[in-house]
Amino acid sequence: MTATHQRIPFYFLFLLILLVPLISLPVAAGSSPEPDESIPVMTAPLWNDRGNTYSSQLRWDLAIDAYSRAIELEPSFARAYFNRGKAYAELGRYDDAIADYEMAIARDPSLKGVIEHFLDIAVRNRYVTLPGEALLKGTLFPGGQFLAVDNTKGTSDVVVALTPRGQRGAVLAVYVAKGHSHRFDQVVPPGIYDVYITTGERWNPKEKAFAVETGYLMWKAPQVFAGSGNAGLTLTFIQWYPPSCWWDPALTSITPEQFPAL
Repeated sequence: MTATHQRIPFYFLFLLILLVPLISLPVAAGSSPEPDESIPVMTAPLWNDRGNTYSSQLRWDLAIDAYSRAIELEPSFARAYFNRGKAYAELGRYDDAIADYEMAIARDPSLKGVIEHFLDIAVRNRYVTLPGEALLKGTLFPGGQFLAVDNTKGTSDVVVALTPRGQRGAVLAVYVAKGHSHRFDQVVPPGIYDVYITTGERWNPKEKAFAVETGYLMWKAPQVFAGSGNAGLTLTFIQWYPPSCWWDPALTSITPEQFPAL
């Protein structure tokens, strides 16, 4: 018996060729493919770990970028601030390092004991370290009177400035760190002076101001310096609180712009 063969129409073959690619398309519109679990979602801890990897490779700019991404995702991530601060310090960006160290402590006070060492180094590198006391402006004046500052019980470093009555520029300015006391002998020429005080931390000699300011004060009554060189003025600083309204204090608060130029 002879077998017969049916010929498939050409147009049917053409339709099959068109349908084959469609088989691999998504099943239906709106259906989502399964997530690729091989690609991790970058969380704040993962960005922090990546920053640590870059830091170990001394790639500080990339490390800072990674830590910054961690902070963007988790603004309370104290460790990321601390790590970014260390990277800033490696690049000599001490202002940024100090800000990050302080932010890390604010976010997690339990890290203070660890961070303080790094913060102290950054502060010493950024600011000129003064001794416990220093004459910032003025010279020895034979026969002049003394200015003594007792800051042993104070809570901030202090700068005391004297200006001749009615003038803006200081003729004398002294610095005394908290916990210190010093008498500057023969530094005040005879005259009548206004007494100004500023308190804070990290005195910056270049900018002639504290990096962290805690207050500006002026003595209400002018001080008279006259007589022998054994006379003078002693200022004792303690933790100060605003007095009650019925008491007229000797010191009054002023703005930074009212403090005399040094």
